[in-house]
Amino acid sequence: MPILISKRSLKKITVLFYLLIFFYSALYAQEAAYLNKPEELSALQEQARSYRQEGIQAQDIGDLDTAMKLYQKAIEVDPVYAVAYNDLGVIYEAKGMPDRAEESYLKAIRIDPYYLSTYTNLALLYEEKRELSKAGYCWKKRAELGDVNDPWTQKARKRLEDIRLTLSPKPMQESREQDVLKLMKDVANEKYMLRRDDKMLSRKHFMKAKDSYAKSDYATAMKEALDAQYFDPDNKDIREFIERTQQRALSR
Repeated sequence: MPILISKRSLKKITVLFYLLIFFYSALYAQEAAYLNKPEELSALQEQARSYRQEGIQAQDIGDLDTAMKLYQKAIEVDPVYAVAYNDLGVIYEAKGMPDRAEESYLKAIRIDPYYLSTYTNLALLYEEKRELSKAGYCWKKRAELGDVNDPWTQKARKRLEDIRLTLSPKPMQESREQDVLKLMKDVANEKYMLRRDDKMLSRKHFMKAKDSYAKSDYATAMKEALDAQYFDPDNKDIREFIERTQQRALSR
């Protein structure tokens, strides 16, 4: 015999059903936010980042020996700190040690295959050594992994095109080769500005994040903060801001 349900009971069941869906959706969102929470740094990792910041300060005033020692200390206490390996590679290049620079860059990539600056630095190093096939591979990875709107992504694509033309069976005209060499020189001069450019972009995103937070737009605040952290991964203020924004968003 079929069970008859009144309209009133059916309405209650429907409301209960949607309440359950809402409840489990909220639990899922909270769990996802927890899983995506930036990993807290250990004491040794914090020490490594402190050494790196001191190294940057020494490098900025031209004290390469001190910078090198500080980056090496950072790696000693945190052997999987890819950023410090990249920094160390830049110092080795500046001190005329290309082989050690290459070794440091390759270690950085093995640790973090998505750290874009290392591909740029390694590509330029290979170009200086005239190892164009290896340089082409690095430019290709930089172009594939980079944001479409990133100027360095566009430069990587252009540079890859130039290398492919250089390595093509038909020899390039002399004027074209001069254009390639000029571009290589221009890019090499710019690579030492990467860190300053990244810091500037990070500050712009962080300002937008704080402005959105003040307006209670936590979704935009989180997005801008994560963009800021991408360009300045060691910034403690940004990391704390992200955690605070997550907590505020979940408490709503």
